Amino acid sequence: MIIDAVAHALHYASLSENFATALRFLQETDLAALPLGRTEIDGDRVFVTVYDNYLDRSELAYEAHARYADIQVVISGAERFALGWNPVLGEQKPGKDFFYGTADTCTENTLTAGQFVIFLPGELHAPGNPAGAPGPCKKAVIKVLCG
Repeated sequence: MIIDAVAHALHYASLSENFATALRFLQETDLAALPLGRTEIDGDRVFVTVYDNYLDRSELAYEAHARYADIQVVISGAERFALGWNPVLGEQKPGKDFFYGTADTCTENTLTAGQFVIFLPGELHAPGNPAGAPGPCKKAVIKVLCG
């Protein structure tokens, strides 16, 4: 996991060509102006989905991905997330780049507007939780094909 300010996003462009594309997009785009749903950046290699959610969950629901990294960015509001660890990811959803999992240990953080977090493939993470009282949160998730 990497957590940082959007202003520093290009520091991580050397991770791969796809990351460079995604992070340039992050710095050069007004995410608040994007429509809800998926917007292609570079086909299936890099794309973004914008969500406008009301966060009210009390339990952490862990997920991981096999081929894609997530760059999660809060546009407005705040979101609590956890990074979990477990040597066994669990069962992959058929036909999806998605695993459900449980964490043996975890670290929780809060993401606010102007910050991003990167979850690499295989990293258990539990996004979508309120940071304090339930409330609205608009966010973008940039998917980056790895490998």
